[in-house]
Amino acid sequence: MSELEKRVEERFGVLPNFFLLAPEAPEITEKLWGFAQAAYLDNPLPSVFKERLFVHLSRFCAVRYCIARHVGFLVGLGRPAGDPTARTQSVTDVVKLLQRPFPRGQELQSRLSLCAACPAPIVEMPMPDTQMEDAIFLLAAHVFLKASDYLLCLDALARLFGPARLQYLLLFLAFVRAAHYWTETHPEIALEDDINKLLATHEALADCVLKDPESRDGISQSLLDELPALRLKADKAIGLLAAIVDSSEDAIVSKTLQGIITSWNASAERLFGYAASEAVGQHISLIIPLNRRDEETVIIERIKKGERIEHFDTVRMRKDKTLLDIALTISPVRDASGKIIGASKIARDITQRKRIERELRESEERYRTLADALDTQVQFRTQELERRNSELRDLSGRLMEAQDVERRHIARELHDSAGQSLAALGMLLARISEDAKKDPAQLAKNVQSAEELVQHLTKEIRTTSYLLHPPTLDEIGISSALSWYVQGLAERGSLQIDLKVPENFGRLPSEMELVIFRLVQESLTNIHRHSGSKTAQIRIEREGDNVKVEVEDQGSGMSPERLAEIQSQGTGVGIRGMRERVRHFHGDLVIESNSSGTKVCATLPLKTPASIHKNNTLQDVA
Repeated sequence: MSELEKRVEERFGVLPNFFLLAPEAPEITEKLWGFAQAAYLDNPLPSVFKERLFVHLSRFCAVRYCIARHVGFLVGLGRPAGDPTARTQSVTDVVKLLQRPFPRGQELQSRLSLCAACPAPIVEMPMPDTQMEDAIFLLAAHVFLKASDYLLCLDALARLFGPARLQYLLLFLAFVRAAHYWTETHPEIALEDDINKLLATHEALADCVLKDPESRDGISQSLLDELPALRLKADKAIGLLAAIVDSSEDAIVSKTLQGIITSWNASAERLFGYAASEAVGQHISLIIPLNRRDEETVIIERIKKGERIEHFDTVRMRKDKTLLDIALTISPVRDASGKIIGASKIARDITQRKRIERELRESEERYRTLADALDTQVQFRTQELERRNSELRDLSGRLMEAQDVERRHIARELHDSAGQSLAALGMLLARISEDAKKDPAQLAKNVQSAEELVQHLTKEIRTTSYLLHPPTLDEIGISSALSWYVQGLAERGSLQIDLKVPENFGRLPSEMELVIFRLVQESLTNIHRHSGSKTAQIRIEREGDNVKVEVEDQGSGMSPERLAEIQSQGTGVGIRGMRERVRHFHGDLVIESNSSGTKVCATLPLKTPASIHKNNTLQDVA
């Protein structure tokens, strides 16, 4: 099963055969699925309303796949409109929906009257099996079929739905029409097994689905019966169109494909100075200057291809040889069979507009020079700011490196000097203790206490020096250093820590191991001080050319507002330092937090940029 088929099945609860076509062109099925999601599944109209309307409209499709499949969705064989929360319908309810009559003509008036009396726009879509749902479904069907009264129905729906909701309804109708066309042109689409079983089980439902009298053949005959009235309307429309053309303020001219003028309205007479009797029958070159005659050849060739030419600015010539700036819109003229037999031109005088444009243009040239100068200054300032920001980032990285160098120095000094002195003192006290055993018991007791104190101080100094810079980090790597640190932290507190580092993890560059150690150290410090969590998990692993570090707890977490502040500004306890360390290595730091706990995730690239190598070299020399 393909990834697309999995998505379809997850949404519908079943995999309709409708989406199993065109295996040779999967991108077509992908686009069909995208159209279905936008116009049907994710359309904000209520799910049950959409599914019942789909079934109602599918009555008028000669191919019965759509109506059968969507009946299945309604009764629970899949999800109505892809909505797992939608309530399914009983077979009885669906049969009542399919047996509704389809009023036309005068019978339609009662539904229009019901909609006109309803307060508009409606707040909620009507419930199933109500008079209002019946009326809306009927109006939508007339619009869908473009019946003779479809404009009245469209106006009524626009009033009921309001502008935005009407557009969603029309988008839904467009998808239903596309679905019908898809099934009609793919007769190989078969009913699924669950639908065949449903129809075999419910005879009344099968009769409604497979033998609906309102299928396309019946509708076609109904539309044929309406043709005389439609022709009368067409004649009236033609007369109205002729009156509009004659009274238009734009020049309207028609011509044959050979360029012979066949019509010339009053505005053309005023614009070009030729009376209709002078122009009709003449070649259109009558008004075209000599240096523009090639345009006519190009225009005719495009018209022959069925193209419409929009807002073509050119120059034409009046009877008195005056040149005019005009804008042309040219459309193909077709006969009753659809064959292109000529062209219709609408010409508008734009002389005044051209003069203004020349003056808008001269002003633009003056201001463009000023804008270019300002743009140059802005670019210069931007580059300067970028350079300063880069310097600040480098400085931040150097400061943190200096801090780590100083910590290492302090750790070594503390360990070498104080550690040696305390060791010597311990040896001395040990000898005193041996001598004291021979005589005063109290002296031995005191000396023993002093010896224990020295041992405690030695341990604390060693621990402090390790925390400042663990020697194991340089000697045997991050895995051992973290194991030592986690063990010591667990012994000193109540935090249970789960550390997971692969056995074959290996060594990293010393500076990267130090960054990882500090990230874990800071994260565990924050968990101990702020989260209230009793457990923590640390994961370190390689992913391709990156190292991924995760520290997670099960504490109280942070509020969304606090988390947003940290993510956007890098504020918070230790967060700025962590972010600077990661950014210095060109890595990413992501913090996630909710009521179940907090997770800090850092990704560091193993391919270290040259600038970091340079800084590290300077640090080693220091």
